[in-house]
Amino acid sequence: MSASATASNARPGGRPRDGAIDHVVREAARRLLAERGYRALTFETLARETGVPRSMIYRRWPTKTHLANEIAVGGEASFADVIAGGGLEPQMAGLIRQIFARYQVASIAAASVGVIADTQGDRALQAELRGEAEAINRAALRGIVAAGQQAGTIRMDVDGDVLFDMIVGGIVYRTLFSLQPAPSEYVADYTRRIVASIAAPAPPVLSPRQDD
Repeated sequence: MSASATASNARPGGRPRDGAIDHVVREAARRLLAERGYRALTFETLARETGVPRSMIYRRWPTKTHLANEIAVGGEASFADVIAGGGLEPQMAGLIRQIFARYQVASIAAASVGVIADTQGDRALQAELRGEAEAINRAALRGIVAAGQQAGTIRMDVDGDVLFDMIVGGIVYRTLFSLQPAPSEYVADYTRRIVASIAAPAPPVLSPRQDD
């Protein structure tokens, strides 16, 4: 367990938090977000639906934005290894499908949009809530790019941070903000376009030498 996770599970006096209560509140919050949206997420409603006093909820999450952010970024699966076997395109498709599927989850989508709205203009709060998760994921994708460059599958001029913006930014906009539903072939088409922009050119095929 990380140091931050350990700290979040301890009360100011050092006594560990009751993980069962955390789980009950988070699951109720997920249901509210999925069924009724971000505006319906209040500590009063959570207390009524779970039987957990509001004071105990506030001790765990100072605002509903903190709770929603935990749902939005928590449980983040690590990026797939797009270098290990299968070729660049199918492995990149796995990565893109993973991110796309995550933001298709109703509770995560509602939480993400709500947190974006609540933290608009507050860079300090944005950094507190999302800074660590973004830094970890950007570093992971930079590592994937570096490994692909070393393996000769990704062009040497590809920048991992720019690729992160291309993949995550595009998917977040399409899943959370666009009024146009994503067609069934969206992930496959998006993958082809991303791969075309980063793939190293195939080595030239040498013709058999012919004697004069």
